[in-house]
Amino acid sequence: MVNFHILALSVLLALPFPIAARVEKAFLQNSPQILRELMTSEGTIPVSLPEPLSLADQLSPDQAYLVFGRIFSVFKTTEFTTDPQLSALPGLPGGILKARWSFRNERTGDQYPFRVYFFVVPERLPPSAGKPGPVIALKIVEIRAEKL
Repeated sequence: MVNFHILALSVLLALPFPIAARVEKAFLQNSPQILRELMTSEGTIPVSLPEPLSLADQLSPDQAYLVFGRIFSVFKTTEFTTDPQLSALPGLPGGILKARWSFRNERTGDQYPFRVYFFVVPERLPPSAGKPGPVIALKIVEIRAEKL
């Protein structure tokens, strides 16, 4: 029975996830609104971004919306690609979505490449009209980045 669960999890983690396309869309369109929709509504989200963004804090989803709105107003995305497969963490639900984010400072013209890691977990969504039963979606619960 355990082998079946491991096999099923391996197959699921090998498939491309819709969240990857939505994260790409949020960054390519410099849209804090789309990114906000992908974040958990349960608690705060640790966000750690190196220079020149210099951010390390626990943010509510609304605070993250405001922070990324400010980031996207100054730094415009020039490239954003995700690895469509999640990396699993042993013993934890969800996984890590990896991406490469390059952006340009609109004021100075300087460009910066980052490797970004989004920790995503399954979250039960409130029932909606027309959809029977519980709906589960992957939501971002942590964002970390490093300079390349």
